[in-house]
Amino acid sequence: MPLILLILSLFYPAAASAQQVAWLWDEARLPAWSTHEAAVLQRHILLTGDKTLIRPRMRWPALPSSALVTPVLHVEVSTVNPPTHIENSRAIIIDALLDAAAVSTSGWVQLDMEAKPSQRVFYRSLVQDLRTALPQRIKLSVTALAWWCRAPAWLDGLAADEVVPMFFRMGKDSAAMRKQLEHSPNTLHASCRANSAGFSPQEPFAPFVSGRYAKTYWFDRYAWKRSGSDLPPPSRSSP
Repeated sequence: MPLILLILSLFYPAAASAQQVAWLWDEARLPAWSTHEAAVLQRHILLTGDKTLIRPRMRWPALPSSALVTPVLHVEVSTVNPPTHIENSRAIIIDALLDAAAVSTSGWVQLDMEAKPSQRVFYRSLVQDLRTALPQRIKLSVTALAWWCRAPAWLDGLAADEVVPMFFRMGKDSAAMRKQLEHSPNTLHASCRANSAGFSPQEPFAPFVSGRYAKTYWFDRYAWKRSGSDLPPPSRSSP
């Protein structure tokens, strides 16, 4: 066992044994600690005005043949030019997620969509439609903005097999959310303290925070290209 993992196993056994998965956006490299499994951006959809713009991944990352891949569909909702008829994008999003699921080797596919409050009803019904459309053998993972963890209307009964709250890039709510996550996690929605969560090495928590989760996803703003990226995320921090 590498020394850093041995230290983690002694002081933070849950963190050392957790399943750690790197998110790989465009141009990202695969860090050494995530060679078993990676969540790879497969397609980007932009909802803007009356348009639904689709962009496939520019270049597939170099992965070992044994690596399990969870394809990620990123749906961006423009804040500059919000969609005028978001309902028109439903079928396109469903088809794109089914295409992504077809290349999954992990048994999972992930929807990454930062819906706005006015789009909550659409989002929840979309997740239901996605779960219905997917084969039973494919599990549906969805990311969740951290503030949704305080809003039961977003997460109660959501038809996903996994909810991944993203505890990074939390904006003006960051300090309050970090304090809540560190000191009173039981006040968060049950989905946000279940099995999975997302973190970033650039916004580190004490290892016991990520250690609460059986599975952690990690986003690196430098695409895992900086020195130290091959060290397991809970063992380091890089501003």
